[in-house]
Amino acid sequence: MHRWKQRNLKGPKTWPLIGALIELLMNYERMLDWLTDYLVESKTFKVPLPFTSYTYIADPANVEHVLKTNFVNYPKGEAFHSIVEVLLGDGIFNSDGEMWRKQRKTASFEFASKNLRDFSTIVFREYAMKLSSILCQASVRNQEFDMQELLLRMTLDSICKVGFGVEIGTLAPPVDQLPRNRFAEAFDTANSIITFRFIDPFWRIKRFLKVGSEAILDQSIQVINEFTYSMIQKRKVEIQEAKSTNENGTKIKHDMLSRFVELSENPDSNLTDKSLRDVVLNFVMAGRDSTASTLSWFIYMNMMNPNVADKLYSELKAFEEDRAKEEKVALVPYDSQDTKSLTERLTQFAGLLTYDSLAKLSYLHAAITETLRLYPAVPQDPKGILEDDVLPDGTKLRKGNMVTYVPYSMGRME
Repeated sequence: MHRWKQRNLKGPKTWPLIGALIELLMNYERMLDWLTDYLVESKTFKVPLPFTSYTYIADPANVEHVLKTNFVNYPKGEAFHSIVEVLLGDGIFNSDGEMWRKQRKTASFEFASKNLRDFSTIVFREYAMKLSSILCQASVRNQEFDMQELLLRMTLDSICKVGFGVEIGTLAPPVDQLPRNRFAEAFDTANSIITFRFIDPFWRIKRFLKVGSEAILDQSIQVINEFTYSMIQKRKVEIQEAKSTNENGTKIKHDMLSRFVELSENPDSNLTDKSLRDVVLNFVMAGRDSTASTLSWFIYMNMMNPNVADKLYSELKAFEEDRAKEEKVALVPYDSQDTKSLTERLTQFAGLLTYDSLAKLSYLHAAITETLRLYPAVPQDPKGILEDDVLPDGTKLRKGNMVTYVPYSMGRME
């Protein structure tokens, strides 16, 4: 009788008590394409689960209603907060209301800082050169490697240098003997387990009993906290020493943690060690996976579309020649099979590639933007529902449930 009543229902069919959990679990490994299959048929559909219900939306009018028109009614919510709190705490990705606004204002101010921008540019160039050196060696030796793994290591090293001001060294040659790092491994493990929590109705029971994935999560969070809090204490000591010897020209570092530690010394800031931990881990989360996944898809799309790769190469080659003329330097000759001369030329190219000169690479910008349309860094984004509401298309939303907009699906629809 339950299934008979759903014969005309758009969206996945449900079962008593467990809702659509079976179909969702069967499609977990292809979640985004599963969502897209339904959203192409109907731009709004519901997925009832034990203890909650998700409404997925792809209609621009509905998305605007949730993200802008009635924004205050769609916080991340208690359900979202409880799922990711163990990793992200009360950071910007896991806060609402006044706490969110305050963090956003502070972060915006810090990101606008010329010191941080210049420091970030130097760091990203440095690690891009490390990656290019590894790729050169692997290419000459005809070695196979996992490009996404290398990019994840590059962005983690970069973001930890910008965020913590520390070198964690996960990206180092040779390509077949990449070093292990406890913090990196724990961060990845925690990320995966927390993502699965969104559809696991038993995660609270497992957490209470400290068994299965929740026991592994506890161990990972311990490693993450040990590393993060040790960095905070180390930076506090360094800042105090730098201030006490500042007359000798000692400079305070420009990494994100140093800036926030300085802010925490203001009695009105209310920034505790826990707050600093949350701020920096949210920053690492924002800058690491999003950049690595976008670059991975960008390289994949270039391999699938060699005509685009050729145009990108032509644009970069012309850019290099123009910048060399502007700087009045001769380009270093190189042999593609000689890693030494190739590295020298790449180093020269990296020096010509400044923050401001990036604006000249319009075709590169277009190709990256097109990659983000097809493979957005945040492919789906869930929000809590504070009070009952009705979307522009007439869909009723119940207080306490979740509504999720899906950029991945929207990028594949007219």
